[in-house]
Amino acid sequence: MEELLKFFEDQKIIAVIRASDHNDAEAIAKSAIEGGIRIIEVTPNVSQSTKLVETLSKQKEIVVGFSSPTDGEQAYRAINSGARFVSSLYFDKDVLSVCKNNQSLVMLGASTINEAVEAHSFGVDLIRLFPIDFLGGAPYLKTIKRLFPFLKLVPSGGVHADNFVEFIRAGATACAIGRALCDKSVIRADQWSEITQRAKQFTEKLESLKVTR
Repeated sequence: MEELLKFFEDQKIIAVIRASDHNDAEAIAKSAIEGGIRIIEVTPNVSQSTKLVETLSKQKEIVVGFSSPTDGEQAYRAINSGARFVSSLYFDKDVLSVCKNNQSLVMLGASTINEAVEAHSFGVDLIRLFPIDFLGGAPYLKTIKRLFPFLKLVPSGGVHADNFVEFIRAGATACAIGRALCDKSVIRADQWSEITQRAKQFTEKLESLKVTR
């Protein structure tokens, strides 16, 4: 598990795949990977989502996860299909239990400092701060990290190319990227190369940040 956590700390970018059509979702994932992103999160609204998890999990140097399971059973099916992490926008004891019993990293949601610390006390590996844009953005995350530096925080719901570096500098372990990577207009136009370019924006910003440190 420590090795997987280090992978998140090194890569820092999680591409969230929300397209309902299976082929579109697979194309988005492939485009994001071509842009240098190595952590892919598949949502349950993707048709045959566990099949996509299984397909992506076979790729070398790619970590695939499953987000927003409705219950522990759905989380278990995703893990069986190859998901190495499971995430949720809120705290779910059943999902936590399934992940801990099946050697899967677990990322559960929090909005307040109390929720974040409590989730950590229950053994949650990564705390997903959602919705970060409404919570106060990078300054809010920075405040939590200053008070509780042991928390591994993943901002979600408002991270884009213009504020990504700000979140990393504030202490984010990783950032979940959704609409900023792929919106509906891009999908409708089959502009997969646009997704690759957007992914490169994030990966290049991360590389430049590493150089300046």
